[in-house]
Amino acid sequence: MGRRQFLATSVGGVAALAAPALMRSAYAADEITIFTWETYHEDPWLAEWTDKTGIKVNVVRTGGVDEMFAQASSGAVQADVFYIDSGSILRYKQANLIVPIDAAQLPEASNISAGLKYQERNSIEGALYGVPYNWGTQPLMYDEDVVKSGIDSWDVLWDEQFAGKVNLFDDAYITFPMIALKAGAKDPYNLTDDEFEACRQALVALRPQVRTIARGFNDAEALYAAGDASLGYCQNISIVFNLQAKGRKFNYSFPKEGTPTWIDNAVVSEKGNRPAVYQFLNDNLTIPWQSRFIASSLNNGILTEEGANKGGVAQDVLKKTNIIDQSQPGFWEKMSVFMFPENIDRRVQMWNDFKAGTL
Repeated sequence: MGRRQFLATSVGGVAALAAPALMRSAYAADEITIFTWETYHEDPWLAEWTDKTGIKVNVVRTGGVDEMFAQASSGAVQADVFYIDSGSILRYKQANLIVPIDAAQLPEASNISAGLKYQERNSIEGALYGVPYNWGTQPLMYDEDVVKSGIDSWDVLWDEQFAGKVNLFDDAYITFPMIALKAGAKDPYNLTDDEFEACRQALVALRPQVRTIARGFNDAEALYAAGDASLGYCQNISIVFNLQAKGRKFNYSFPKEGTPTWIDNAVVSEKGNRPAVYQFLNDNLTIPWQSRFIASSLNNGILTEEGANKGGVAQDVLKKTNIIDQSQPGFWEKMSVFMFPENIDRRVQMWNDFKAGTL
């Protein structure tokens, strides 16, 4: 499962909130195909939207960033809409898989939190290619009963007193930016040769700290719950809240070097550049749709705290997301939003050498 896998076992708030009232579409005979993630577009929501618009939605769900690109570029999945992070947009454009977004057809984009700065991050040569659907942070997580200090820096993962207690997850694209930030890279997505060497040295020093590498959310949670890991790079903050629900004193922090942060966006293919698709994208950005998404999955969606309150999202749900965090002074300055790296193959090779112990 991908980094956005559903983890919450009990969610309050507006999980059963109805989708916005829609008139039956003039494009009712149409159908669209979306390539998305677990929890992003649940089958009952899509069925409800189809009932109200007459437009059928075919859904394909992915398990990872590279898997989605491989299936898209091979033609195995021919979607109208892909849900990809901002860092992958250039990759898709270079492969001629997507076309620019017509923002004029998305009036509900006004609900998107200004902190996401999507017009800036998702534009190439002046053309907009993606509109946010969800975002999330990947901070430092730790057991407060074990880790008493040093939580303001990624350096704590290298602290020898925690040898064998550090957990990472197995994804070079997602994990490498944290390594680069710890190594002092000026831009963690555009490394120089010297910075690659600093990352290599950091990985060599980190290997004795890591007992095992988690294969997914459930695997990571099980390691922490069993006491086999006490701190690590957090793949999704819902792991922290699940552990708290089990009586464990886990928390998370945003290290001073920066916290890798992803923004997932709807992008459209050439065949997806049509009115029925834009109706779907626009309806996905409404406060009722986003409020239900947030409450049912504990994802951040695209709303501000004010928008989520307007949508009826319960306060206890908001506290288990970064929606409140984003309104705090200096929050976005601490985030390092994923962008496409200078050489993904070089990163993957170094990561594989790290796992094999051959760096």
